[in-house]
Amino acid sequence: MKKLLSLLVLLTNICFAQTTPSQVLDMAASYHDPNGEWKSLSTTLQFTETRPSGDDRKTTVVMNNSKSYMKVDRNSENIYEVSNESAEVLKGEHDEKQALRMRNYYLYLWGLPMKLYDEGTPFDEEVAEDQIEGKKCHVLRVVYEEDTWYFYIDQSSGRMLQYRFYKDEEAGKGELIKLEDEILVGQIKIPQKRSWYTLPEMKYLGTDILIGSE
Repeated sequence: MKKLLSLLVLLTNICFAQTTPSQVLDMAASYHDPNGEWKSLSTTLQFTETRPSGDDRKTTVVMNNSKSYMKVDRNSENIYEVSNESAEVLKGEHDEKQALRMRNYYLYLWGLPMKLYDEGTPFDEEVAEDQIEGKKCHVLRVVYEEDTWYFYIDQSSGRMLQYRFYKDEEAGKGELIKLEDEILVGQIKIPQKRSWYTLPEMKYLGTDILIGSE
């Protein structure tokens, strides 16, 4: 009888064990980067960045993650080169801080969910649950110093479906980024289209499209 009770307690604990952020992140990374290529990825990415005004932009990003190197060329008007935390403006009116911001922008957003493995990523311990277009999702909450992010991971596949961030979470002020389609860079499945909307208004801001890689 005691053995039976102990088994029931064990099964109950297993059934109600809370899913952890690390488990969800591992699931997402296994889907998007099954061979762990991101850390050493060396490639050239070609983007088209569309805006409602029609002021579209062509951007080329040369990256070598193993050497912490990136070169960003936006419309051949602004060209930056960044190695580790050292930046150089090769063309354009922006300064080195802008070059670093652009490097961080492309590295973080197009490196998700793998970039969430960065040391010190401040995860909320609780994993929430939600639905996106009928698909059940795990929701990871990450609270940075300046903003709070939510990442929506398909519970069945591990695919990242969307994310959002708030500059003022209490007021609901932030942006929503919807992800569509995928493109293979090596064996990394990178969401191909990112459509941006303001929160809470849901005003459309534009779509960034990864056209291809070399």
